Amino acid sequence: MLEYQKLTRDELMHLALERDQLTEEAQLALDAEISSRRIPSTDLVSFRAESVAAQVEQDRKIGPIATSGYIGKKFYGRKKLTRDALHRIEEFDTTLWFFAFWFPIFPIGTYRIRRLCQRRFDFCKSDVFHVREKYSARDWEQILLTWIKAMLGLFLLRLVVPYGLRLFLYR
Repeated sequence: MLEYQKLTRDELMHLALERDQLTEEAQLALDAEISSRRIPSTDLVSFRAESVAAQVEQDRKIGPIATSGYIGKKFYGRKKLTRDALHRIEEFDTTLWFFAFWFPIFPIGTYRIRRLCQRRFDFCKSDVFHVREKYSARDWEQILLTWIKAMLGLFLLRLVVPYGLRLFLYR
């Protein structure tokens, strides 16, 4: 209860948006603090609407993730992966890249995203992402690993293609 008294009005309302993630005891303490501050439910509803509008605006700032096939923007990498098997949701940190010919060229930003899995006991096959948060700094560890993997892929492609052609042509 004392912890909630220290929060600002906006912090308290933001916590009320995530009420379902709190324990029952914390929910009761939150309700008590909201009623002691005399925050009407209409304020909570309007705060929720403003939060949703802000999230939609954040999604617009990223722009469309769709590509023309060979050039565009795409998420590469997964870090801090959490899965909710019951609701078939996974959430992770990833980097949005500008790419050309499937090769990541330039990191645009690092995001915390959530996506819905289409099948219960399968990998997530959905490309529909919901951006939970955009981090102010890029995750350079993830960026370096993505570039290393891309370079290894190009190196293996460079080795395999000439020898594969040679085997195919000179049988």
